[in-house]
Amino acid sequence: MIRGLVCALAMVSVLATARSAHACAGCRNPSLPTSRGSEGPLPEQAWALGVSLSGTTVNVVHEAGCRDVADCDEVPAQPAYMHDQGLYPIELRASVEYGVTALLGVELQVPFRMVATTIEYTTPAGAAYEPLDRDVHHRDELVAGLADPWLLLRIGHSFDGVWLAVRPGFSVPLGSTEKDPFELGDQGLQHQHIQLGTGTFDPLLVLEASIPVAGMQLQLFAQGVLPLYENSYGYRAPWRVQGGTAVVAELLKAFSGKLGIEVLHEAEERWQGVVRQDGSLGRSELGVLFGVAYGLGASSFSLDVRVPFVRHIVVGDEAPGTISSPLALALRFDHIFGSEPKP
Repeated sequence: MIRGLVCALAMVSVLATARSAHACAGCRNPSLPTSRGSEGPLPEQAWALGVSLSGTTVNVVHEAGCRDVADCDEVPAQPAYMHDQGLYPIELRASVEYGVTALLGVELQVPFRMVATTIEYTTPAGAAYEPLDRDVHHRDELVAGLADPWLLLRIGHSFDGVWLAVRPGFSVPLGSTEKDPFELGDQGLQHQHIQLGTGTFDPLLVLEASIPVAGMQLQLFAQGVLPLYENSYGYRAPWRVQGGTAVVAELLKAFSGKLGIEVLHEAEERWQGVVRQDGSLGRSELGVLFGVAYGLGASSFSLDVRVPFVRHIVVGDEAPGTISSPLALALRFDHIFGSEPKP
C-alpha cells in the first residue's frame, strides 16, 4: 500500500504542477536548490565522498521597449518587443567529509556551475524582430566556472536510532562576479546578470534529523544562507532558506524510495544598497520531492526529482512576464572510505 501511494502521489505531482508564474523582467540569474552534501552520521576517522549533478530548465518571456517611442526613456528608444529567453543551469558539486569523532566532522563542498542561455526576439504579435541593442541584455552563450565552495562543521549524535545534527559554516567567495548590470543597462552598455558567486563570505546553517517510523525513515532538514554585506561591485546576494521533510522506505532489496515536501524562499537582491524594481525581488516555492536510491556496500546512487506545484515570484514596477521551470533533477553518488557503511 505504501509503495502504491508513493507512486500515485509522484504521478499526481507531475500532472498537477504549476508550470508557469508571473516573473519580473530582471529575473535572469537562475539558481538551483543547493545539494545538501553529506547526510547522517559518519564514524570516527572515516571519509565520505559525494558527487552530485543537478540541473533544470528555465524559460522567461517578458516585454521590453516602449509602447510610445515618442515618450520613451529607455536606451536606445525602440518600440515594444518580446524577449523569449531560455536558461539551462547545471551544477556539478563534489563534497568530502571527514569524521573527526563520531560527534564531530568537517565537510567541504566544491561546486562547478554552467549556465547556457538562448534568446529570441519577436514583436508583440509574434513576428521576428531585430532589436537595436541585440547583444546588450542577452546573448546565446555559455557561462561556466567555479562557484562558491562551502566549508561546514558537523555536530551530530544518535539517540536510540534518532539522528540529529547541526552543520554551521560559511561560503568562500571564489566564484566570478559581475559589475552592476542595471547600471550598465541604463547606459545602454553590454552587461551580464549571471553571477557564479556572491563575492562575499556568507554564513551557512544546515539542520537535519532522521527518525525511524514503522520500518521507514522520516527525514527533516532546513538550511539557510545569509549574506551580510555587499561585494566590491556593490552586489548583496539575497538570503535564502529552504527545508522539507521526506519519508524513505525500502522498495526492493538494496533499493529505496523517497517522497517528500520541500519549501524554498529567496529574498530580493540589492545593488549599491538599492532594490532594483526591474531586478530579482524574491521568490517562494512549494514542491514535491521524490526519488530512488540504490545501495551497494559502502556506495550509494540516487536520483531525486523536485517538482514545484506552487510558485510565487515578486514583481515590481516593470511589466511582469512569465517564467516556466517545471522540474529539477539531481543525480548523486556517495562512497565511504575507512569504515563500515553508514546506518
